[in-house]
Amino acid sequence: MRDRAVTVIIPTNRGGRYLEEAVASVRAQTAPVREILLVDDGSPEPGLSEIASGLGLRYLRQPASGLSVARNAGAAAAEGEWIAYLDDDDVWHPERIEEQLRALVTMPDAVAVCTGGWYMDADGVTFGSGWGARQATSAQMIAYDELPPRITTLLIRRDSFLTEGGCRTAMEPAEDNDLILRLLQIGEFANVDRQLVGYRRHSANVTSRGLAGREANRRVVLDQLRNARLRGDRELTGLLRRHRRAFRRYAAAENLGEFIAATRRRDTPYAARLAVWGARRAPWTSITALAARLGRRESRTG
Repeated sequence: MRDRAVTVIIPTNRGGRYLEEAVASVRAQTAPVREILLVDDGSPEPGLSEIASGLGLRYLRQPASGLSVARNAGAAAAEGEWIAYLDDDDVWHPERIEEQLRALVTMPDAVAVCTGGWYMDADGVTFGSGWGARQATSAQMIAYDELPPRITTLLIRRDSFLTEGGCRTAMEPAEDNDLILRLLQIGEFANVDRQLVGYRRHSANVTSRGLAGREANRRVVLDQLRNARLRGDRELTGLLRRHRRAFRRYAAAENLGEFIAATRRRDTPYAARLAVWGARRAPWTSITALAARLGRRESRTG
């Protein structure tokens, strides 16, 4: 199990006050990793190079090119057979890598291994119930019958990542979901149903993306559905159609929630954009989401 070399890749353009804690959580792993590679996406010099040196990290710098390019550069330079991405403000449970490598003993041909995770605030205090990762087939996750994993929890076979072309800049800020859907099409994932990744939510979080994220995820599903049709893959086309229906439901509900919040804070321009998106992209599911919300409100007041 410990012969499988793991490279941890930290793509960042800021470093930030949490980076040392993030690195410490990797160093505390019960199954040590081969290397920690910090990919500097065009931060002001010389800051990050000095920080990387002080923390004993392997350092790679590129002109500011975005998260997808940084992730791809890290994977191309990695020495390990397996790669794991670490956001500069997240932390890992000490048993994360050991548990994921153990899962590969029973599923040696898996292209990736995922886990669950927990949420924490800017001060590292846990909140909410987090999420799990019960075992599911690739087909179930492609169809969204079971939730696909998050890239922050994945241990990915490096060769599979490179074969699939890595992350696609054109799909940002949903390039991670696009990659995961493509990996699911070439093999199975092993799931470790434990919360082993701490995901930090704070004001500078790049994944607080709302409308832009929904539109990007819509592009991802439509692009992959189109490609499946062009290949004549009827089974995959059916799975992705189910995914598209599920996306419309959850995106409409999220969009409505954001619309209500924007209206309450009197952010009229953003509220108008949200209303237009719902009417154009998911009209019937937006109406259904509104009816469901009104029904819940009526039952509470009744």
